[in-house]
Amino acid sequence: MKSILILALAVLIRPACLAQETAPSANQAEFNDFIENLENRFIYYEDKKSIIACIKQAYGAAVDTLTRTYYKALFYEQLLNELYDSHVNLNTNTNESYRLSSPIYVQEKDGVFAVVNVFSQLQVDFPNLIDAKIRTFNGVPFQEALDQFPTICQDKNDPEIREWLANKILAGRRDQPRKLMLDLSDGNQYTLDMDRLNFRQEDGVLTSSIQDNIGYIKVNNSLGNYELVRSFDSALAEMENTTALVLDLRNTPDGGNTSVAEPIMGRFITEESGYQVCESKNETYTRLVYPSGKTYRQPLYVLVGRWTGSMGEGMAIGFDGLERGTVIGTEMKRLAGGMETINFTESSFGYRISFEKMYHLNGSLRETFVPTEYIDQKELTKDESLERAMELIGVGK
Repeated sequence: MKSILILALAVLIRPACLAQETAPSANQAEFNDFIENLENRFIYYEDKKSIIACIKQAYGAAVDTLTRTYYKALFYEQLLNELYDSHVNLNTNTNESYRLSSPIYVQEKDGVFAVVNVFSQLQVDFPNLIDAKIRTFNGVPFQEALDQFPTICQDKNDPEIREWLANKILAGRRDQPRKLMLDLSDGNQYTLDMDRLNFRQEDGVLTSSIQDNIGYIKVNNSLGNYELVRSFDSALAEMENTTALVLDLRNTPDGGNTSVAEPIMGRFITEESGYQVCESKNETYTRLVYPSGKTYRQPLYVLVGRWTGSMGEGMAIGFDGLERGTVIGTEMKRLAGGMETINFTESSFGYRISFEKMYHLNGSLRETFVPTEYIDQKELTKDESLERAMELIGVGK
C-alpha cells in the first residue's frame, strides 16, 4: 500500500531534471510547519485527524522530491483536497489546478450521480438538467473518474466524501475541458460542455428593482466589496415604502467579509443583536450586528442556494436566527468555518484553513443549515425560489 501511495505522489510531482529552487531540508521543515498548523490551528482537526495522520506519513515521504514552486503548488493543492473541504485552499493556482466549483451540483442517487441544482446565473439555453444522470466526464465513465481522482488518504466509499469528489471533478482542471454525457430525465441523452455555458452578466455590485410594490435586491458576488454598502443603502432608500423586500444572495460564491455584510444586516434591525456564534480553540463568542441607517421594517425574504458562500451563508443564518427574514432556497455552499491565511515558511504563497467554527444561534453548525422554506429544484425556465417568495408575500392571491 505504501508503495502505491508514493507512486501516486511521484506521478503528481514529476521530479524531472529541473533547476532546484528549494533545498530538501527546507522543504521538510516547511512541510513540518504546515502539519503543525493543521494539528494545532485547524478547527476541524478532530474530525479529520486520521486523514491528517495519513497526509503526514504519505506526503511527508515525498516532500523532499519537490524542486520547483509550480510542482510544490500542485503537491499542496492535492494534499488539501484530501480534507474534502472547499473552504480550505491555496491562495495561488497553476494552469493544472482545479477550479473551486462548477455551475451544476450533483448528488448520488441509487449509485448514480445526478444533477440536483443549477446555478441561477446561467442563461438556460439547454434542456432541463434536473435529475439528469451522469454517464461520462470527458469520455471517462463517471465512477471511474471518481476512483481515479488524485487523493490517497480518503475513504472514497464515504457518502460525504464521494459527493465532494464528484462535484470537484465537475469543477474540473483549468487546463482540461469539462464535457458531460448525461441521461436526461425524459430519456434522451445530452452532451453538456460546461465551458460553453453562458452566464447572465450583471452591471454593478447589485441589481435592484420594484415590481408590484415589492422591492428586490440581488447581490452580484460582491460581499467583499465596500462599494456594496453604499449601493445597498441607495437602493433601499427607494424601497422604504414597499410592502416587502426580497434579498437575493444566490450569486455570492466568493463570500465576503463582515465589514460589508454587517452594515447591510444592520438596516433591518432596531437594536444590537447577536447573529452568529463563533468557536475557536481558545474562546466562544457571539458575533454582533448593530442598527445602521433607517430601519427597513417590512417583511424580508432571503433567497439562497448552492452558490451562496461563506459570508452569504453567515447572513442567511443570521437573518434566520434573528427571526428577521424568511430564508428560501436549497442547501448553501456549505463552506465550513471562519478562515485565516498562513504563509508557507519557504514559498511565496500561502494557504487558508478554518480556525473557528460558525454556528446558527440555535447551536447548529452554519454548514448544516437548510432553509425551512426549502425549494426542491425541478425547473430551469422559472425561478422557483423567487416565485415562492412572492407566494409568501401574497402576490397573485
